[in-house]
Amino acid sequence: MTNEVHIIDPCTSQEWMQFITVHPDAGIFHHPAWMKMLRDIYGYRIFAVCLKDGEKIRAGIPFADVHSFITGKRWISLPFSDYCEPLLSRDEPHCVEELVRFLKKQQGVATPKIEIRWNLHSLQGVYTVHNFVLHTLELEKDCNAVFNRLDKRAVRNRVAKAEREGVVVRECKTQEEFDDFYALQVLTRKRLGVPAQPKYFFNAVWKYIIEPGFGFTLVSYKDEKPIGGGVFLKFGSRVFYKFGASDFAYKSFHPSHACIWQAIRRGCMEGYRLFDFGRSDVNNNGLRVFKSGWGTVEQPLGYTFISDVAPAVGVSKLDGITSFVIRNSPAWVCKLSGQLLYKHFA
Repeated sequence: MTNEVHIIDPCTSQEWMQFITVHPDAGIFHHPAWMKMLRDIYGYRIFAVCLKDGEKIRAGIPFADVHSFITGKRWISLPFSDYCEPLLSRDEPHCVEELVRFLKKQQGVATPKIEIRWNLHSLQGVYTVHNFVLHTLELEKDCNAVFNRLDKRAVRNRVAKAEREGVVVRECKTQEEFDDFYALQVLTRKRLGVPAQPKYFFNAVWKYIIEPGFGFTLVSYKDEKPIGGGVFLKFGSRVFYKFGASDFAYKSFHPSHACIWQAIRRGCMEGYRLFDFGRSDVNNNGLRVFKSGWGTVEQPLGYTFISDVAPAVGVSKLDGITSFVIRNSPAWVCKLSGQLLYKHFA
């Protein structure tokens, strides 16, 4: 069997679509819908480095060619994606080494740095940074059996309390309903002291992901007031919890617990195998404890870099200053900072 490296456009390639449809590790971030969204709103050149045997793709890694006057030029697999696992042939576990050899030749010639959002620690000549962990919950057809595996005090009691308090969870069916979630997202980002994703980014999520059926949005309401919600993406074997938000003034009603449980129930009923809570910063113990309460398995999530120097690690003083300003300023500051900065920190 002779494998050759090819560069293809995964946004338009039928071969790529066929490849990810049957690959057991393919997720929403490998899907053309997600990559088209990134291409169209940020102008990235999207491509995939693939090993092909004739016309058949044996392995592949999608990339975006990112240019930023703040963070520099690099290839990322993929921006705004928690992780993007290289899709490898189960028959040829060493094919990743062939892909990395090709990428090493491109580093310093086509791009100064290459970032793969997955752990390739076993390979020589690459840097791996372990800043994150990943939490996944195994699903089954019987959602009640899944519910019984959740922590009683941290999750089950809170889901029950939300129901007793009259919290109602509804799926967003229109752009206007989706805007309810975006308002909560801005509120949450301001409270956390981080820039809010631009409105046009969420408009694109609605257009490219939610409307075509690659995800759904749930919002929790108390007396018709939106108090919490989440955006969930789905493809392959898993449902992915991508964005969550809530109104802190209504924390005691546990709107996020109600919303997440409804998403898990839906995943069970639709036959998905895993519910993915996404990445968490390794130092965010509160978030890790919250996700662990849902009966999840935690695993390290490494990012691999091919570059001349090791990537910088840690929080800068500027991050602390920015956080203080956003938390203590009107909401428009949170929105404007996101419009100006979000695309540079993909």
